[in-house]
Amino acid sequence: MITLEYIDIFDESKKKELIFSKHLLNSKFNEKSLFSIIVDGKSMQPVINDRAVVVADLSQKELVGEKIYLVYYGEKMWIKKYDEKKEIFFSINPDFSHLIYKKDEVYLVAKVLITFTNL
Repeated sequence: MITLEYIDIFDESKKKELIFSKHLLNSKFNEKSLFSIIVDGKSMQPVINDRAVVVADLSQKELVGEKIYLVYYGEKMWIKKYDEKKEIFFSINPDFSHLIYKKDEVYLVAKVLITFTNL
């Protein structure tokens, strides 16, 4: 089992724990580099919902295929999908199609491994 803490900004900034089986992670990961964070926004819906908790791996900074990553841009952390051909990060939700960042404009923070909703 893996236990990660996160701050729930929607619940009086309470510190909470996320406990889940290692077997839920379908890709390689570095357990010491895992962290969880709560999503604030709808730009990745329907794949990642507002207020979902995502688990990401800080050790995975290589862009592989069209996966979802946490990137730092404009003094904010964003969750975006990577388009390998265009070398851009973009929002899945068409209502946020204006949120596009070039690969060389962002700092790659981590690869998103799994998302939990309705916690």
